[in-house]
Amino acid sequence: MTVKKKDQKEDPTMKETGIASTVDAQDEEKSASGSAKKKSEPKKSGKGKKTVNPAPKAQPAKPAKKAKDDDDDLAVVEQVKDIRQFLKEVYIEFQKITWPDRAQVTRETYSVLFLVTIITLMVLAFDWALGAAVFGPLEHWARLHGGGVGRG
Repeated sequence: MTVKKKDQKEDPTMKETGIASTVDAQDEEKSASGSAKKKSEPKKSGKGKKTVNPAPKAQPAKPAKKAKDDDDDLAVVEQVKDIRQFLKEVYIEFQKITWPDRAQVTRETYSVLFLVTIITLMVLAFDWALGAAVFGPLEHWARLHGGGVGRG
């Protein structure tokens, strides 16, 4: 433990780290006026003793950043738990599925193919009928009045 003189005061940054460092009050006044020596140079106290200011200590990690990292870690852990729970529920629902037998799948496949063929033929017939009903008279009218394909 360092004993302070009445004209010296403790450096608050060194108090936090547990290192007692004293700074001459007169030197502080000089540094405020711009005529102080560099911090790395030894200073003389009033009785001729030399005291050296230690190099500044690195700042400890900010607790807020650490708390944010912890929150991020917790969020990731929660997401992993949610995904695992979801996959468990999918597996449970997958167990409830009743799959059709091969004969049923074959019957339904032929049913779908037959219905698609019928619907395709109906659309083709409807298209042909509308084309003949709408464009037939238009082509006839165009030929009568000198227009149409093939004439120039």
